[in-house]
Amino acid sequence: MQRQHRKSVTGGLALVLTLTVGALLLLAGCNIVAPAYLLIHGPEKTPQAYELDRDRSVVFFLDDREFHIRRAPTRERVTAAAEQALLKSKAVNRVLDSRAAAAVVSGEPRGDLLPISQVGRKVGADIVVYVVPELFTLSSDGQTFAPMARLRIKVMDATADTRLWPEEREGHTLVVTTTARQGTPPTDSASIRQAENEFADLVGRRIAELFYSHEADTVSDERTR
Repeated sequence: MQRQHRKSVTGGLALVLTLTVGALLLLAGCNIVAPAYLLIHGPEKTPQAYELDRDRSVVFFLDDREFHIRRAPTRERVTAAAEQALLKSKAVNRVLDSRAAAAVVSGEPRGDLLPISQVGRKVGADIVVYVVPELFTLSSDGQTFAPMARLRIKVMDATADTRLWPEEREGHTLVVTTTARQGTPPTDSASIRQAENEFADLVGRRIAELFYSHEADTVSDERTR
């Protein structure tokens, strides 16, 4: 009886809330639609681009042979941020340290590269999220402080040695930008490192967000194709 009473009370509150919102809509017109929707449903979410198998281990492998991300600590920061975001989302149960994948290929000759799947197997991963940076800059024109990154991303099955996503051979293009700030890009080494670190955290989070639904970020802009 007590449980049924609680259910009826909860249902009554929900009905009152719905009727109240409806009354507000009639009284205030369309201006209240967005706040009312958020009150009932919460913020809209961006859907995942690809759903990983929760029970298979994942490793992020950032392959930057052209050194578009100049500093090794910045590259590590990108993958560390991706790892943390993916684990926090609970999209998968196990994420391996990406530094292990980087160590596997650290001494490989340019003309004799290990297959992506083999890199995954060497570190004990079932799935490899393969990331190739094509651009990572704090300013595209040298005058405006407007960080931008462009990356190609593939998801590989390390066990079956097949590509899981996307269908396009060249991979999925992820472009990450931030709102341009007033002033010129930083010039001293300490400020450059700090700006790169902050942007690397954002880029890593955006990579991970391809694999779980998330609330839209109003601070930064993200475009994919």
